[in-house]
Amino acid sequence: MEVHLYYNHGEEEEKKKKTKKSGDVRAHRKHPPKHHGGLSTCRRLIDEFLRTRPKNQSLTLIFTTRSTRKSNETLAKLQKHLRSASRDDLDRITLKPEHVDLCDLHSVRALSRRLLASLPKLDALVLNAGIAGFTGLNWFRAVYMILTDLVHAVTYPSSYCLSNTGTLVKKQTQLADEPPLGQLFCANVFGHYMLSHNLVPLLEKSNIPGRIIWTSSVEATREVFNVSDIQALKTRRAYESVKYLMALLALTSSLPSTSPWVDSFLSSNNNHVNGQKSSLQNGSSTSTKPNIYVCHPAVCATSIVPLALPLYYAMLSVCWVARLLGSPWHVLSSYRGAAASVWLCLSPQSVIDTAEAAYTALGGGKVKWGASCDRWGRESVVCTEVEGWGYGGVVGPPQLDGDRARRRKRGATDLTADERVEFEEMGRKCWREMEELRVKWDELLDRAEEMRDKA
Repeated sequence: MEVHLYYNHGEEEEKKKKTKKSGDVRAHRKHPPKHHGGLSTCRRLIDEFLRTRPKNQSLTLIFTTRSTRKSNETLAKLQKHLRSASRDDLDRITLKPEHVDLCDLHSVRALSRRLLASLPKLDALVLNAGIAGFTGLNWFRAVYMILTDLVHAVTYPSSYCLSNTGTLVKKQTQLADEPPLGQLFCANVFGHYMLSHNLVPLLEKSNIPGRIIWTSSVEATREVFNVSDIQALKTRRAYESVKYLMALLALTSSLPSTSPWVDSFLSSNNNHVNGQKSSLQNGSSTSTKPNIYVCHPAVCATSIVPLALPLYYAMLSVCWVARLLGSPWHVLSSYRGAAASVWLCLSPQSVIDTAEAAYTALGGGKVKWGASCDRWGRESVVCTEVEGWGYGGVVGPPQLDGDRARRRKRGATDLTADERVEFEEMGRKCWREMEELRVKWDELLDRAEEMRDKA
């Protein structure tokens, strides 16, 4: 039985409800329909599994939200979708809701323990949850960029999105030596990182082998990332920074220079959450280590930036125009945006290995895969150029026909050998920082739990 864990944590924080006066026009403003990438990915996982897998295979789909209420709502929607997709295959799909708050590391530990105790194995871990942290828009800059450079403006909108700087999560323990933890860093990266490490014992039991799939963004950019500010506490473009960090970690995960820290991350011997280590780790010495991948959903019409109804449809219109002008990333539908993550989830290992081998043969390495479509909406999963890594780590201009034909980001330059060396060195530093931070927080949480148990 294949087991997949999928995050449906949502792209925005739950906001506190405010009481509005009956005469306030804002209370009657119409809002656009909400499209959640997490829910769409769950739906696409169901559809693709039923379409491509033989009748004797089954899927356990575990999705997480921040609350029991949201879990129940999502479960009802997925059950409805499953009934509409196929009434003959209902027994092949098992839906299991869970809840977790990625900004609460105790909550991450609690989920880890529940899954370790209840699952026989885990085939794929899709990490797409997080928050953008946007507080508004610089409307003058947004309008100017759309009028003068439309495709770029609606592909990389973070340059005119406003966000706070240095926002921290709530204090995790009562310990005096607890270090600060950035909110966007924790929600988008570190909470996932801790959970993935905790669940390595289950991923090792997969026979495909297990896959850890990071969901980055087409907006991720090197110019706002700084290794010395790995938590993105000093930049006003923290979202782009933490999404670039995801790509750095995944794309350098198979390099010799990062192997000491990657091996530590993928080790089940130092797992701090498993109360029954011996039973879950029997045979781990001969188990296959999980593979690490990174993808992105391109540009979708989601509720990541809340807009009033007229502005929402205006956004859809300009994104559709961008697609007609040759943008490969304006898939618009969050269902289409799930193409890359679902492909990485369900494809046979030989298919993924063959796709990446095309870049390895040219001297490259791992690939950032993205959902894409042409002018007519025909979708595909393609290699995405990454600043400092180029197309799959291949030095020089794009080599494969599809990459050469695809429209590039304005100002993109061909990867140089020096830039690749710099990228690999950044990846090494990031892996070291992340592992040191994980070990520190595991020790802090252990001490906090010991204090709680003694009280």
